[in-house]
Amino acid sequence: MKHYRPLLLQELDIRLPGLKLRRLRLNRHLPEIDSLSQHSHSFSQILYYVSGRGEIITARGEIGIGPGSVAILPPRVEHGFRESTGRRPLCMAIDLDLRGAARRGFQTTRLSQSDAATLRQNLSTLTRLKDPGDMSCRLLVAASVLQILDIILRALGFVPQRVSQPPPFVRNFLRLLHQPETRQLGISDLALKMGYQADYLNRAFKQATGLTLREQRDKIILEQAKALLLSGKSVGDVAQQLDFSDQNYFARWFKKLTGIQPRALR
Repeated sequence: MKHYRPLLLQELDIRLPGLKLRRLRLNRHLPEIDSLSQHSHSFSQILYYVSGRGEIITARGEIGIGPGSVAILPPRVEHGFRESTGRRPLCMAIDLDLRGAARRGFQTTRLSQSDAATLRQNLSTLTRLKDPGDMSCRLLVAASVLQILDIILRALGFVPQRVSQPPPFVRNFLRLLHQPETRQLGISDLALKMGYQADYLNRAFKQATGLTLREQRDKIILEQAKALLLSGKSVGDVAQQLDFSDQNYFARWFKKLTGIQPRALR
C-alpha cells in the first residue's frame, strides 16, 4: 500500500441479517491533526491501521495500535485518538450497524500476517478502481468489502473461525501412522508407500501443517505413550507395545520430547 490514493465509498448499503454496511474510507491522518478529541457515533465503527502508530483513548484507558491492529467501537462509546511520532497513520474505517456490537463493547486485536495480506490485497483492488461508485463496479466493490469484513469479524470473534480440511496427502499420512504395522517403517518408506519422494512430501507436509513428517510421527507416538503410561502400564511394556528397540531408548526419546522421564506419568 505504498502508492495508495484516498478512498471513500459512500452509501454502500450492503445488507445481511444483523448487518448493514454504511460506508468505507481509507486515508492518512492529516499533518495538522495528531489527535482527535473524544467523540462517539450512533453506529458501530471498525478501524484498521495499515501503517502508523498511536493510541485509541476510551474510558478503559489508552490502547496502543500499530500496523495490523483492528478495533471495533460500538455505538455511543466515547473514544479519541492520539498519534505517535513517526509516519502518519494510514487508516481504514468502516461504518456499520452490527447486531451484538453494543453488548460486546470495545474490542481490539491484531490480524495474522496472512489475514493482513489478504485485507491489503482487497484494499488495493478498491483503490485501483477508476470510479468505485459506478454501477459497473458495484459487485466487485461489494465482494471486496465483504471479504475485508469477514476477515475482521472472524479476528474479533463475531464470526467463528473456519476449520479448514487438511489436504488429502496429510490425511493419508496420518492414517498410515495410526496403523500398527507401519510403526517400524522409516519416513522414506512411508512416503514411498504413498507414492511420493520423501523430500517432496516432507516439504509439502510442513507447509500444510507446520510439522515435518518425523515430528508428526513423534507427536502421535508420544500421545499414545502418554495414554498407555497414564493407564498404569510399565515403561517396559509401553516401549515394547510401541515397537521401541529397548526401554532405555524409549526413556531417552520420551524425555527429549517432554523434558520428563516416562515413569513420572505412572
